[in-house]
Amino acid sequence: MANFTTEAQVREKFQLNDTTLVPSSLIEAGIDDAHDELLRFLDPVFAEGTPDDALVMGETLLAGAHLFRTLASGEAFGQKHVAIGGQRVEEGARFGTLMAVATEAEKQAWYLLEPYLADRPSREVAAATDGTPILGEET
Repeated sequence: MANFTTEAQVREKFQLNDTTLVPSSLIEAGIDDAHDELLRFLDPVFAEGTPDDALVMGETLLAGAHLFRTLASGEAFGQKHVAIGGQRVEEGARFGTLMAVATEAEKQAWYLLEPYLADRPSREVAAATDGTPILGEET
């Protein structure tokens, strides 16, 4: 099944005009990842035919979230940490800002996509398990 959004729609929504910093291949990978994720939860009724505008926008936002996480990952690996004496010099808050944009885009995407979903994606970061006694503790 073809993706619902396009590179042009993602670039327009997030104002990504720099094709050197954000190449087409990076956006296309984000779109593919978003589409694959969306298809896992999409109600089959909406899988065929021309997608609604809200469905297209939801996938656009989700693709942007994937893209910004990728950019944040690159930023994290590229940061240089300099220590002078006991002081550390950081490069800035770019990683955190990119992650915040990704989180907000994803939140908006799932809000828009909710009417089209057969099942809601789990947003749990971790699940609690039953406790296990540690050596010396009573059960």
